Amino acid sequence: MIGSAMMLWLAGQSVAAPELISSADRFAPIGDAALVALAKTPFDPKSDRRKWVLAVGLHRGVQVVASYVCSDVCPDYTKRIIRYNLRAGPGCEAAGGVSKALAVPMGIGVGQRLYCPPAVIAALQD
Repeated sequence: MIGSAMMLWLAGQSVAAPELISSADRFAPIGDAALVALAKTPFDPKSDRRKWVLAVGLHRGVQVVASYVCSDVCPDYTKRIIRYNLRAGPGCEAAGGVSKALAVPMGIGVGQRLYCPPAVIAALQD
């Protein structure tokens, strides 16, 4: 029953697709403490985009990526989201993530999109 309710809820949300990762990206193992430290590090959207990390690491066997979402006023309102490279839903929870709706820039406003942040940093992603 809970699974059915979750699927109905997911059907009404915009779900972020996994990132297309370059074959040059390497995923070194990353632990809980390092993920928490990264999530707590302030993100400067006006910093050099070439230094924005995409491939964060391999957490408990799952690729962790950073998505950078912006809309019509880039880079001013760019948001960094650290997440498993999985769609939100049952596969996310099975991997140790949390299906979480996050506010992201859309058009001239803000909308909700579902992401799969690792459980250890889900509360830090807003």
